[in-house]
Amino acid sequence: FLQQKPSCQKLHSQNFSSDSDGYDIEFDGDQLLYVDPVTYQAVPRLPEFADQWTPDPGLAEDTYVSLGTCKYNIPRAIKRENSPPEVIVSPTSMIYPKQDMELGVPNTLICFVNDFHPPEVNITWTRNGQLVDRSDISRTKYYSNSDFSFRTASYLKFTPRENDIYSCSVGHISLQAPLSRFWVDVFMCVCGVILGLIGVVTGLWFIMKANKSHRV
Repeated sequence: FLQQKPSCQKLHSQNFSSDSDGYDIEFDGDQLLYVDPVTYQAVPRLPEFADQWTPDPGLAEDTYVSLGTCKYNIPRAIKRENSPPEVIVSPTSMIYPKQDMELGVPNTLICFVNDFHPPEVNITWTRNGQLVDRSDISRTKYYSNSDFSFRTASYLKFTPRENDIYSCSVGHISLQAPLSRFWVDVFMCVCGVILGLIGVVTGLWFIMKANKSHRV
């Protein structure tokens, strides 16, 4: 279903800039677009649907009113509650390719980070232990979840090569050390396992043959 969400949750964070806030239009949990809080222009997040859905002409005014209400009410609510401590929740993360993998064919790795608060994370990528070129990386804004936690994603353009190992590391105020996830070509891993099993079976066969020769 279609849902309009002023991102008031972000204003709860004492260290998060309200200039990065916005007004989300979601459909079945996916963000169709958001309204920029400075220009009040609609920015599509799912380009494949951009030509199929026209934003309401009053969306800019709704955004202005909703965010203004948030910015007015939230500081007063915090003061009324005697400035309660900010809730800190550690993120979860996962890394996966956008398309089926094929060596030598350009693809995209996605690092999805979810369920964290406050909405500030640092995401870094490495290839074989070395930082990748920043020009190959893109990042989404912070999306708000229904439980007031947040999610975001980082995208890395890359071309799969044999023996390459990629990592996505997430830094957050709740973590003593970055949360890291690794990706290697599953096909190469499976091949390695199969070759290893073949080696074990072959070795056992030679051992059994040698034992029979000694008995004879």
